[in-house]
Amino acid sequence: MNKTLRLVGMAALAAVLEGCGDGSGPHGVGQELIVAIPADVETFNEYQSAGEALENAIIDLLYPTLFEEQPDFTERPPSFAPRLATEWQFSPDRRTLRVKLRQDAVWSNGFRVTADDVRFTLMAQKSEEAGSLFVEQKAAIRGLEVLDSFTFLAHYSRVYPYQLMDLNDGHIVPANAWSATPFSQWPHADFTKELVSCGPFRLASRIPQQTTILERDPHHWCPARLDRLVLRVIPDAAAQVGQLLAGQIHFIPMVPPRDAARLRQSDTVKVVSYPSRLLGFLAWNHRHPALQDRQVRRALTLAINRAALVEAVYLGHAKVAAGPVLSSMWAFDRTLSPLPFDPAEARRLLVQAGWRDSDGDGILDRDGKRFELELLYPATNPMRAQMAVLVQADLARVGVAASPRPTEFGALMARQDAGEFDAVLTAWEEATKVDLGSGWATAAEQAGSGNFFGYSNPELDRVLADVGAAPDIERTRALLARAQQLIVADQPVTFLYEAQQIVAFSSRLRATPNPALVFFDIASWHMVPP
Repeated sequence: MNKTLRLVGMAALAAVLEGCGDGSGPHGVGQELIVAIPADVETFNEYQSAGEALENAIIDLLYPTLFEEQPDFTERPPSFAPRLATEWQFSPDRRTLRVKLRQDAVWSNGFRVTADDVRFTLMAQKSEEAGSLFVEQKAAIRGLEVLDSFTFLAHYSRVYPYQLMDLNDGHIVPANAWSATPFSQWPHADFTKELVSCGPFRLASRIPQQTTILERDPHHWCPARLDRLVLRVIPDAAAQVGQLLAGQIHFIPMVPPRDAARLRQSDTVKVVSYPSRLLGFLAWNHRHPALQDRQVRRALTLAINRAALVEAVYLGHAKVAAGPVLSSMWAFDRTLSPLPFDPAEARRLLVQAGWRDSDGDGILDRDGKRFELELLYPATNPMRAQMAVLVQADLARVGVAASPRPTEFGALMARQDAGEFDAVLTAWEEATKVDLGSGWATAAEQAGSGNFFGYSNPELDRVLADVGAAPDIERTRALLARAQQLIVADQPVTFLYEAQQIVAFSSRLRATPNPALVFFDIASWHMVPP
């Protein structure tokens, strides 16, 4: 990576890279896109959000980021195109970034978007009172110095590969509207009343738990070709599919694999699949006496036929995961491969750890205690229910009694955070910024963190600390490879699958969803006549 980034363009280039054409699209003629969403949007304030991927994609329609992250993260960290920012350049020592903003960005209440909004946003992101999830991520950004209404300097405490990405993460919010609410009140404030936004769409109306209607913002620098975006809450996946086939909706952002083949048979529907950033795994609670031994955890992984599980549940739309980094990501250690299905070796490791069937009941025991586990999964997720049954059967064959327990999502999260579980079938969406610290470092072993399962490896902690201090991407890549090897050797979880995202939409829709963002380049999306 060069020590100084080149200037990357002016406002006209920004418009081209965001998909803005010459404005000749069919505006104002009733272009409407109806999107099925499984649950209602909880909030339009990103700093109140739990970080759910679809909700964040919807927030992206209403608020700008400084840069547009590109879907080119397979070989290197993602690149960026202009968005709210039109130019940016690092100082020779890379500790200061000069950013120039476009001057035609306007909030929906008529105020211009300025550098003061960016500074206010960073204050919110660094505020623990606001409940921000960005506090740690923004730690290396010492502050923003506003030079004029459309120019600022970002000052960094250190040099590292993710400087641009960390500044960009999170959407810019309106200081003129939101600064009246103290940060301490943000976690419970209602920001939906007279929502002030600056995106290709703005909030038109909302019926909670039913429909949210976004309308085209004609004052946006990159006006959408669609006039309205209707977000319709349809919890049942089968109902979503039926309505798409009937022409009652136009877009399903997450199609269950079992429905993809049926949709592909329709001439009126287009189905697109691509590697998602979803990593599924079986988390073992390291506070459980039987699960503290890494050889036991390795045995449990070897006992599960993950290839058969992935095929049965995902029907060809997933692959077995090898470790904590997706194989489609630039940081993946390509020397790693998934552990094999080897129940004989699993039995040997369990015996070596002192687990034997002393009473002939088919269940292993040690010191008078049977090897029994409760396996939690979300009650409303039929795919996880199917996985739980398959895992139960495989573990039973090596003498481990796993009892699947469907659990309401809120209750499951509460038990997870409290450490009151044996095993959980879960998944998370991997960030394009790969540092592994938030999920695997001992310091992250706390309620609500990625490391809810209580994993700790001092050597890994040292490697991850070095990742945070690495000055360039090649050093970062080497350290991340070492971190992956340590994690895989410990098997703190059983890595199950890397899922594909399946998107289905009307053949009349011209759209470009991709792994970076389901509504990527939505300004260019439009419907064509039947």
